[in-house]
Amino acid sequence: MTVKEILKLVCEFVGEKELCAKLKSEQEGDFSDRELEKLDCMVDCFNLVRQEIASDYLPFLTKEEIDINNSILEFSRLSKVLINVYQIKSKFGISLRFKLFPNFVEICGKAKSIVYSYLPEDLSLNDEVEFENGLTARVYAYGIASEFLLVDGLSEDAEIWEERFKESLFVLSRKRSEHIMPRRSWR
Repeated sequence: MTVKEILKLVCEFVGEKELCAKLKSEQEGDFSDRELEKLDCMVDCFNLVRQEIASDYLPFLTKEEIDINNSILEFSRLSKVLINVYQIKSKFGISLRFKLFPNFVEICGKAKSIVYSYLPEDLSLNDEVEFENGLTARVYAYGIASEFLLVDGLSEDAEIWEERFKESLFVLSRKRSEHIMPRRSWR
């Protein structure tokens, strides 16, 4: 799914019927300056919402192979913008202890892989969106609608969409694994 397809849903939510119709008709040359301005704002809101989700609610995780012998891994050597480190392992799969600093991580031992959360890159209107952590176009659209209405000065309407956005994220963040109850005791 592309950013444009998500923005069609946002246009329906916020009542931008003309802009939605133009997005659906695929006639991109017909946009007025005001409509292009709104689209740019919605794309900015999409990127803001995506980064908010990744940093505050549902971390986007990646595993990267590294080869560290001097016990210091500078964040600039990683392929993505790091938010938090979850695990560092040796070549034998043993978890290594580490300590985070502002620009690097200090590792006890020879590291071969790292699992970390990252800040996603900004996307443009025609870019493909990867739905991580069970996210859907609807969840993104709720957040974008909230941000867009807030920028437009309609804070009461924005609150409605923000509430839906946060409720959807709460449902996605709940633990879905097996719940193990304590053993019964006969007392």
